[in-house]
Amino acid sequence: MDSLENRVIVVTGASGGMGQDFCRRLAAEGARLAICGRNQEKMRALTAELPAGTLSTIVDVSAEEQVMDFFRQIRETFGGADALVNLAGLSIPGKITETDEASYDRMLDTNVKGTFLCSKHFAPLARTNAQIINVASMAGIRPNGTAPLYCTSKAAVNMLSQGLSIQLAPLGIRVTTVNPAGTDTPFWGTRSVNREKLLKAEDVSEVLLFVLKAAPHVVFSQINLESFKAMV
Repeated sequence: MDSLENRVIVVTGASGGMGQDFCRRLAAEGARLAICGRNQEKMRALTAELPAGTLSTIVDVSAEEQVMDFFRQIRETFGGADALVNLAGLSIPGKITETDEASYDRMLDTNVKGTFLCSKHFAPLARTNAQIINVASMAGIRPNGTAPLYCTSKAAVNMLSQGLSIQLAPLGIRVTTVNPAGTDTPFWGTRSVNREKLLKAEDVSEVLLFVLKAAPHVVFSQINLESFKAMV
């Protein structure tokens, strides 16, 4: 397994439950971090835990000018990057007849457009043996009736990843999609859910680290991650 020591890892959605755990793990592995999120308070607290030299900024990944500025800062600070992990995402559950257009736009823009924009601006900075990991969801593979638009957005991320994998392979960039099932993070808000049957943020982090450490000649196209407790 390859070491992450001094590798420059870009993480979007760093202020979320998965993002915070993952960034701490990366720091412990000796990676150099460029992270972004939208929650200022959480980003400030997380950055205070991370090593000096971490590039941390507030970015709306659905806004191309903000994404461009973020990657410009990465170029100026690190010269390039070794991996991009697209963790930024959100879910707005609800009946289709009660969901407004603004909610649709916000979810698709964050989950799909954000993945597209960050991948687009990462590619020119990618170093040898670079990787893109797009975190989608099992909801994009196995639909449910409580959040059809979320399922749609994550299905789109899966297909986007497949297309990027083919297009970016000649540039030496490997693309992986990780599809976690329900995970116990603040993502759920006040929704009623049996948390004992959910994955933990650290479970997802372990898989992401496994993919990042893969030998350069190995690519994991898609990894589906589920809680065994939810199956019994």
